[in-house]
Amino acid sequence: MTSVEALEAVLSVPPAVVGVVLATGLGFFLGWRAWQRCPHCGWLVRRVTEGWRRCRVCGRQYRRGLRVR
Repeated sequence: MTSVEALEAVLSVPPAVVGVVLATGLGFFLGWRAWQRCPHCGWLVRRVTEGWRRCRVCGRQYRRGLRVR
């Protein structure tokens, strides 16, 4: 496939599909910045900006730097 054919393939995509892809990508990006997984139970919880938070499911505290095990 040449570069001209690749460009034609990209430009032939309907604008609605491009909009859905961009909105999905933006949603994942913003969601990744605002949410994280609880390192104890894996539940989706709000990201910590400073200090500690408590998970509503398992009740244990977590902080920003902890990773899911």
